[in-house]
Amino acid sequence: MAPLAPRPGHGLLRCPICRLELTAASGPLACGNRHSFYFARDGYVNLHRHVRRRPAAGGDTAEQLRHRAAFLERGHFDAIAATIASHTQKVGATPVGGRWRVLDAGCGTGYHLARIAGALETPTVGLGLDIAREAARYAARRSPQLAFAVADLWAEWPVHNGVADLVISIFAPKNFPQSARVLRPGGWVAVAYPGPEHLVELNQRFGLMRQHENKTRYYVEATSRLIGRPTMTRLFCRTSLEGAAIRDVGLDRAERPSHQSVNI
Repeated sequence: MAPLAPRPGHGLLRCPICRLELTAASGPLACGNRHSFYFARDGYVNLHRHVRRRPAAGGDTAEQLRHRAAFLERGHFDAIAATIASHTQKVGATPVGGRWRVLDAGCGTGYHLARIAGALETPTVGLGLDIAREAARYAARRSPQLAFAVADLWAEWPVHNGVADLVISIFAPKNFPQSARVLRPGGWVAVAYPGPEHLVELNQRFGLMRQHENKTRYYVEATSRLIGRPTMTRLFCRTSLEGAAIRDVGLDRAERPSHQSVNI
C-alpha cells in the first residue's frame, strides 16, 4: 500500500516538539530532528504532544459527531460560514499568494471549514485542528481537499507563526494568544459563540450549551489587545425542529418533544 500523501493544509504545520518545519519523507511528516508523525488511514495526522504515551483524550465522541453532522447538514447554521466569507470579501481582504489559508481551531466535523472554503472566491488551503481523533477522522473523510490534525487547542498549536489569512473558531474553545501568533499581519480572526437566546427553548428543558456571563466583554477585550478592534455581528433566526433534529442537537434523554420552535 502506498504511503498517504500530505494535503496542502498540512504545510502550515510545524513540529509540536521542536517547532521545526514538517515535511513529508517516505510517508510520515518529519522534522530535521527526526521527530516523525504518521498519517492515519483516513488522512489526518495526530500531533498531540503525548501521542506516544496515551491516545488523545477529550473532545466529542463518534456518536456526538454523527448527531452534530446530521444537524449541520440540515443547514441550520449555514449563515455563520456565509457571514464570515462575505465579510472578509466585502472589506477587501486579500490572501497572500492568491490563496486563502484558513485555520479552523476546534473544527469538529469540518463542516464550517468546508462551507467557508467553498464560499471564498479564491482557492483555499484549509487546516482543521481538534483534540478529538474521532473529529479529525470524520472531517478528513468528509473533506479530502482539506487537511486535519489532532492537537490540544489549550496548548501551543503545532502551526507556524504568521501563516494563516483567516483563523476561525465556531462554537469551540478560543485561544486568542495562539490565534494571534499564527495569524499573518493583516489577517482575520472570526469567532462564533452562543448568544443568550441560542436554543433557549431547549436549554431550559435539557441543559444545553449556554452563554457564560460576560463572555462577550472578555472576547472583545482579548481580541482588541492581541489582534485588533473587533466587528460584532449578531445572527438571529427562528426555525422549527422536528424530533430527529432535536435528537441531533445532542439530546439523549428518554423524553423528547416531537416538535419544537427554537431560536438559533
